[in-house]
Amino acid sequence: MISLKPNLEAALHSCPSCKTDLTARKWLIPGMRNLAEFECGICDREFYGDLSSGQALYTPILLDKQSGSTIHDGQAEWFSDWLKESFAKRISEPLGFEVKRFFALKDKVVLLNCLDTLYGHSLLKLLNAQYYIDHRPDTSLIVIVPPFLTWMLPEGIAEAWIVDLPLSRGIEWNDWLAHKIESLLEPVPEVYLSVAFSHPHGDCFDIERFSRVKPFALGQFERKDLPVVTFIWRGDRLWETPDHSDGRLGHLIRRLSVSETAGDQTQRIIRFAECLLGEYPDLDFAILGIGEAGGFPEWISDLRLTNLKADTERAWCERYARSQIVVGVHGSNMLLPSAHAGSVIELISADRWGNYLQDILFQRSDPREFLFRYRFVPHSTPPEELSSIASTMLRFSRFRRLMSPEFSKHKEKYDLETFVLTARDNKIN
Repeated sequence: MISLKPNLEAALHSCPSCKTDLTARKWLIPGMRNLAEFECGICDREFYGDLSSGQALYTPILLDKQSGSTIHDGQAEWFSDWLKESFAKRISEPLGFEVKRFFALKDKVVLLNCLDTLYGHSLLKLLNAQYYIDHRPDTSLIVIVPPFLTWMLPEGIAEAWIVDLPLSRGIEWNDWLAHKIESLLEPVPEVYLSVAFSHPHGDCFDIERFSRVKPFALGQFERKDLPVVTFIWRGDRLWETPDHSDGRLGHLIRRLSVSETAGDQTQRIIRFAECLLGEYPDLDFAILGIGEAGGFPEWISDLRLTNLKADTERAWCERYARSQIVVGVHGSNMLLPSAHAGSVIELISADRWGNYLQDILFQRSDPREFLFRYRFVPHSTPPEELSSIASTMLRFSRFRRLMSPEFSKHKEKYDLETFVLTARDNKIN
């Protein structure tokens, strides 16, 4: 936690001119940024600088108040550009702002700011809430969220401040909002800011506390009488043909021929499903994600929607939790599917390998089972090859007999019949 009041604990920034450590004067939260005002006692220059929360834990940015220019080490220019742009276009206009109170506030409050311009960033910040609920009973947790996250608010928070700020305006700097937040916290003696890890460790949260949906239990691989596979559709990041996957040509096609490549993706998904259907005649295959339904054969359930509501998102999580495998292209669209499904196949383009694993919420298991259940392949992988990978993963019972802890660790007595492999182990039981 980072102290905001009565004492401000600010990240260490130095003056770009004289290299003197800057002095923090006050804090403000005008949107997704958690900032402090700084001044240089030597140069009399004034700055805004990130507090150590979220992305700013790793790449804090400093902004010159007079020129509006940013100072950073080059590690995250996109994050610097967001601050520069938001400051240049800062506003002071009222926003929709709703306070939901669940418990009376204590004298010590923790603020978790989940506002952002990217869906995945907002969701991942929210997962930090469980730590304070479970381990800091001396504090009250206040969560600042956009409306689309309210369905995932966990039990135990003291208040939710719902700010009507869409993702498209997520980088916005709004002085009205900063003043609103400051005024609401005025009566509280001690206020702290959550560090809001960008990628909280899986040991620190239980996804069921947020979605109210119990994830897939590994034992269900053995109990299921048919395989359930779900492809996560994303219209702006596609499973593309090899000729379209990389380089300048791929970039041009993505910009100018989205419908054409979306059609390619549709055909690849159909072919992938057909290959699985040939091996598993009772296959339950579905497409799920943001998009207009249509273009798939009737035996494929097309569950895509253009507008989401809380009950829809929870129903989607229930589908993930019934799926032995979820498949999709790298991105925040894979966060909730990976958190609930039995296993994951992710298609990654060449330009996304630097973000490897950042969109996956892992379920704990034995290391060998873990490696079996999570597969990452180039997004130019042909449907036939992807089907072969998926088919192998659906034979989880065979894998367990050979490598899971219960079948591979020494003990006093063994039930030898449980080790025997049969033809049944090559299919879903």
